[in-house]
Amino acid sequence: MPRHNPTRTSRLHLLLPLWLAALPLLAAETAPLNARQLQSLGIQTQALPPGGDARLPGLPGRVEVPAGQLQVLAAPLEGTLQEVLVAPGATVRKGQVVARLISPQALELQRFHAEASARAAQAGAARQRDEQLFKEGIIAQARLDNSRAAAAEAGAQLAQSRQALALAGGRPGAGGAVLELRAGLDGVLLEQLAQVGDRLPAATPIARIGRPAPLWVTLQVPAGVAARVKAGDSVRLPLLGVEGKLLAVSRSVDAASQNVTLRAQVDQGSEQLRPGQAVEVEIQVGGQPGQALPSRALVRHEGQLLAFVQQGSGEAVRFVARPVKVLSQLGDTVMVEGLAPGERVAVQGVASLKAMLAGAGGE
Repeated sequence: MPRHNPTRTSRLHLLLPLWLAALPLLAAETAPLNARQLQSLGIQTQALPPGGDARLPGLPGRVEVPAGQLQVLAAPLEGTLQEVLVAPGATVRKGQVVARLISPQALELQRFHAEASARAAQAGAARQRDEQLFKEGIIAQARLDNSRAAAAEAGAQLAQSRQALALAGGRPGAGGAVLELRAGLDGVLLEQLAQVGDRLPAATPIARIGRPAPLWVTLQVPAGVAARVKAGDSVRLPLLGVEGKLLAVSRSVDAASQNVTLRAQVDQGSEQLRPGQAVEVEIQVGGQPGQALPSRALVRHEGQLLAFVQQGSGEAVRFVARPVKVLSQLGDTVMVEGLAPGERVAVQGVASLKAMLAGAGGE
């Protein structure tokens, strides 16, 4: 005869009531609801993303022009801003004159260039004459070498004066004290930094020009959130329907705010954005355990944390209360265990569903 194990029997007697007590809750579901009832109760659902994906919504960001796509147009010499030919927000082309500056120093540059040009012409003529005389055997090699060295030196001085004039916005032979400041790239005049008539020291910024595509979005997030994201994660601006990719996560933390800087790049849809614009950003994080839900989708009932999973569709929708376990929280998003990818879960109106569940338990 098989031996009776009293210890095993007593354990089963202890576990069975606990399992039976949990069974009604695991199987608890609401009465069927039609579309009108769902709307009146404010119930909304969302499909769970693929396993391991989470959304970080509501992150504050600011639109910026990448450093490599930005030019600051500055006064090359001390002078007075005569005119600005392009309005802020207007498109400019590379080489287009954006502003004109009146500078007495421009006259000095023109004079130096004219003198250097005359010396170079004179030295060049002397070199040609000595080369001819050397061929005829009239002069020695040393004199020809001196002429060639003098011509090379004069040519170098001419090139230097021409470059200095060009950097200042002047043109050789144009004369006058007016300097033309030109755009160095195709883009948009983002900001005018000086006014017509202002007396400007050298290197004073006059305007900012930027190429508006692609654009960067810079975010400041808590260190805990930054630890969950990585370069390559998808970024979305939900209010504008613009998408991009996370470029970099800073390795340092701001001492004052304890925030970490994230930088994302937006390629498609960047024409909807403006540099300096404040935007709301959502990051799609991959590789997270569990399923992602907004924290408002969870309720606590009879000591358990529940989510309401939709069953059926059309005019006979039911919601089953499913116990879940919170694994982690990223902002307003929680990662939970106990749900499957693709299931539809109530994310609005869960208080009404909880009331219905409590009513069913009372019956």
